Amino acid sequence: MAGILIIDDDKDFSGLAAAYFSRQGHTVTLAGGGREGLSKAVSAGPDIVFLDIMMPDMNGIEVLRELNSDPETSGIPVLVLTGRYIDPGMSDMFAQERNYRGVISKPVDLDALQRKMNEVLKI
Repeated sequence: MAGILIIDDDKDFSGLAAAYFSRQGHTVTLAGGGREGLSKAVSAGPDIVFLDIMMPDMNGIEVLRELNSDPETSGIPVLVLTGRYIDPGMSDMFAQERNYRGVISKPVDLDALQRKMNEVLKI
């Protein structure tokens, strides 16, 4: 089973996703913002990160770049979650980060998110 870090300030989504993935046997760590997420990425050592774009303390691209620049977290694949439209320029910006593995639109279909995670982690 996988270790999942969910970095998202939406407590309703995070709680729902944590319950869903925990029932599947995964270990889930929650972070309510970017700075907390960066710290927990180092301490928890997750197999994958689900990262929201819009957060109050740091936006998703900043967090993605920080994860990518730290040797301790640069190998962790990241799935970006967003309720907003991603234009081609923004998509290109995310794709430049080697740990970026795709974007999932909110509201998130948790079954689809699990399929994407399984594909990324090859489980």
